[in-house]
Amino acid sequence: MSSEPDAETPVSAMTIGELTREVRQLREEVRDLRSDVDDQQTAIDCQETEIEELRGDLQAERHARKEAEEELKKDRTQQIARAKADVREDVHDLHDTIQTEQQTRSQADARLKQRLSDLADEADIDVTDADLIAKDKLVRLVQQGPDAVTDRVYPVHERAQALLEHPKEWGRVVSDANGQRVVYTAPQVRPYLNAYFDRSFASSELKRIFEKIEDLAAISPRTVRVDKNQAGEHRLVVQLHDASVEGE
Repeated sequence: MSSEPDAETPVSAMTIGELTREVRQLREEVRDLRSDVDDQQTAIDCQETEIEELRGDLQAERHARKEAEEELKKDRTQQIARAKADVREDVHDLHDTIQTEQQTRSQADARLKQRLSDLADEADIDVTDADLIAKDKLVRLVQQGPDAVTDRVYPVHERAQALLEHPKEWGRVVSDANGQRVVYTAPQVRPYLNAYFDRSFASSELKRIFEKIEDLAAISPRTVRVDKNQAGEHRLVVQLHDASVEGE
């Protein structure tokens, strides 16, 4: 029985059978090595394919997230825009409602004044300005408070009362051929109102106070006017007829 040649055996000393076996063994080893290399290459190819797929998924995910963020931002912008539009529309409607209510009230007050005058004529009664002033809302506001002139009391009524209660301190009393009147300007009354109510008033709020006083005086023979002076400041001019409004 022949033995296998060891690694030190020279090729020239090997028999044909030994050489044949050696070659066969080397071929098998080469074949096994090639198979291992092929398996490793296949594994590498699979890993590279998986990496590329993961990269593609990651890129797609980033793109989808960016689109979602942009869509969310767009939706929020549209929601805010719609909300602002709704608020502006509500404010516009409220402004129109207030104007309509003021016009209706002024017309009703004018009709009431005319009706009172007609009744006085029918009864042959002389209705003087003093008689009407007794029913003046500004007088009632000063003497009795906001509850005497409106069913719904708002802060603007309380502010109007405070303004009318301090004509000489907060305003400027003017007496000339056109009569006696008190003139209020927004810059002049602001510090007094700020201190009286312990808060800061904007020019628009002062204008609303002036306009409320003008509105309350709609049926009075008293002349009340809201406008702006030459300096562009909101101004309220109230004609004085009665000591209860003059603060005397």
